[in-house]
Amino acid sequence: MSLPAHRRPASRKPRKALAAGLASVAVLVGAGLLGVGQPWANAAANVSFDTGTGMAFTINGTNGNMTSLKHDGTELTASGFAAGQFESGFSTATVTSKTFNNGSSILVSVASASTGVTQYYFARKNDNTVYMATNISKALNPGEARFIARLKPSLLTTSPTAAKTGGFGTTVEGSDVFADGSGRTASKFYSSQRLIAQKPFGAGGSGHGAFILPAYTDMTSGGPFFRDIEVNDTGSAVNITHYMYSGHQQTEALRLGLHGPYALALTDGAAPTARSMDFLAAFIPGMLSNAQRGGVSGTASGTWNGLPATVALAGTNGQYWGQVKSGKFVIGHVKPGTYTATLYAGELAVGATKSITVSAGATTALAMTGSVPAAGTLFQLGTFDGTPAGFLNADKIETMHPSDSRMSAWKSSSYSVGGGAAKFPMAAFKSVNSPAALSFNLASVPAGGVKLRIATTSSFAGGRPAVAIGSFTSPASASPAPANLNSRNVTRGTWRGINTTYTFTIPASALKAGSNTLSISVVSGSSGETFLSPNFIFDALALDPA
Repeated sequence: MSLPAHRRPASRKPRKALAAGLASVAVLVGAGLLGVGQPWANAAANVSFDTGTGMAFTINGTNGNMTSLKHDGTELTASGFAAGQFESGFSTATVTSKTFNNGSSILVSVASASTGVTQYYFARKNDNTVYMATNISKALNPGEARFIARLKPSLLTTSPTAAKTGGFGTTVEGSDVFADGSGRTASKFYSSQRLIAQKPFGAGGSGHGAFILPAYTDMTSGGPFFRDIEVNDTGSAVNITHYMYSGHQQTEALRLGLHGPYALALTDGAAPTARSMDFLAAFIPGMLSNAQRGGVSGTASGTWNGLPATVALAGTNGQYWGQVKSGKFVIGHVKPGTYTATLYAGELAVGATKSITVSAGATTALAMTGSVPAAGTLFQLGTFDGTPAGFLNADKIETMHPSDSRMSAWKSSSYSVGGGAAKFPMAAFKSVNSPAALSFNLASVPAGGVKLRIATTSSFAGGRPAVAIGSFTSPASASPAPANLNSRNVTRGTWRGINTTYTFTIPASALKAGSNTLSISVVSGSSGETFLSPNFIFDALALDPA
């Protein structure tokens, strides 16, 4: 494959000096074995590699941390931190390396027996990229899997503003959401992209840039719309993180096996483009080649009201997806195995799931069908799409805490269906804006009463809706406890969880022709303060004759 140009031409003199210095280190630690595929195992030796075009790095021979990362001779590693490591690093690890093609490329293996994790680093001449993969063989404690680079903020100045927490002196929540004197909030959680649309991410500056190329996220958990921490400038370091698993509003279990490949690319400041990493199957143990994978091709049908449709696969061997275009979809690069197929309209699962088995070298046919729920005939707020889009503050919640001074007020004395979703809050918090009074008009009262649907995208601390109107109060059976993801949601900038619809049948005796006022409350067996009180997020509300 052709390699993109990531840097300006540099003079040869500094380059030769840098290469000579690294070569001297390599000889001292026994790196003189440079045959094709030549093994080099020495747990006490640091491993250094220079691409010859601007990148040079060192892996510590005792614990496997990347202790140095240089671009054009400038050290990018933040003072007191590692340039790269799995989680917070291993205390000890078995570090080995293997060179290829007379030293033009290298694979470094960092194996931690205590955690069951092996981290791989691959690099080659004339390519300012460290390619990586992580093999996870057993459950982790703590239950997270991430590669994190901690680099100099003075050099990498263009990280996302909403995730720059340096200088924000007031702690808003936990140890990860902060505010400044004006009430503006920032958090490491406010830098994230949905996996289905994820692009290279990181930070740049004058002459230097460092970016994660996420590449293959098939072993990541959470599905196509999951998002997690990416870039956080703390003032002391720019943390650039590739998450493979976390408990941050997670809906799936950790997948065991080889995660990746993914990469850390250095540039002159601009973000690089995504690239194929298929070639790494020849170097990284356990990585399947294209020939060892299969695919799925099929059709999808239904009524989606103009929403984009996606077909996704999920199983122990991985997760994959393809967007529907003109009723057809293709999903490639799939590991052999059995998967559950789901059709999404927007972010909402529609229709029935199907089980499908994928074989190596073969394309399996699949037909999916499903439609979004019917719109309410008496009223509707929001769209059944699996998101709170259109509701008040939904346009801000990904990059601000609910307490942010830029947010619109979460509580009002009353709301009206006539005001539309844009005037109604995207989330209901037990200690902030519950109950909420929503007025609506009926030309006449349906003889059998009405059916109210409240669709939600996520919940916290058992929060779910209950309603009251006139003489009617919904029974507890209409508000079953939601699945507990044991994680904050909306305060971390996400609405993604488990979509749930609650249905309330309201008798005609509780209604009247003309104006009616519906009270919507948050119920839960738990309590909490302000935005950490039990809550749920709205997808849509719809009212129909029963």
